[in-house]
Amino acid sequence: MNKNRVELFSDGVFAIVLTLLVLNLKVPSSHGIAAVLSIGPALAVHATVFGLVGVMWIAHHGALARVDRISQRALLFNLLALFWVTLLPFAAENAADRQAEPLGPSMLAFCYGAFMLSFLAMRLSMHSTIDDHAAMKAWRRTRQRIARSLVVWNFACAVLAWWWIWAGYAGPIATVAAFLALRSPPEAEQDFDQVAFAGSDRPSSGTP
Repeated sequence: MNKNRVELFSDGVFAIVLTLLVLNLKVPSSHGIAAVLSIGPALAVHATVFGLVGVMWIAHHGALARVDRISQRALLFNLLALFWVTLLPFAAENAADRQAEPLGPSMLAFCYGAFMLSFLAMRLSMHSTIDDHAAMKAWRRTRQRIARSLVVWNFACAVLAWWWIWAGYAGPIATVAAFLALRSPPEAEQDFDQVAFAGSDRPSSGTP
């Protein structure tokens, strides 16, 4: 299947999810500082989930940036990954409206873990130019180990949220922080290419 069609469809889903998030915000009945205090928790949840969806989109975009072949299996895993994304507005609304209930935070962590698991399966079902880059194979394996650890971390936080609701937020927030600390595949590939080019231009020890 054409990669552009997959990107357009996926980008459309992410855009709709972000739109649904803001539609969950309700105009407060009070005014002034009281209004800010009443809507503060909902705004905090909105900002958290908006950042979460943004990181999901960046990861999705980075994975497809160097893909040249997409299999039928990859399409199915892509749909599964997007399914978990579409549940985030529901989880965010629960977290904002029922602040003492664990369902919303638990769903946030679970959906992110499930997205990462589906995303990994999708990436392994596709062929990318990174796969043919000898210097990036070890880099890719390291990224996969980190991703698997984040999957386990978010699933664990989803369970712990039923005893301590803040664990549900800790999972996604820590994952976003870890993701932002890592370089994207295109950037890393460019760095490896520059190092290889510099090495090829360096004179040998026997050159005067």
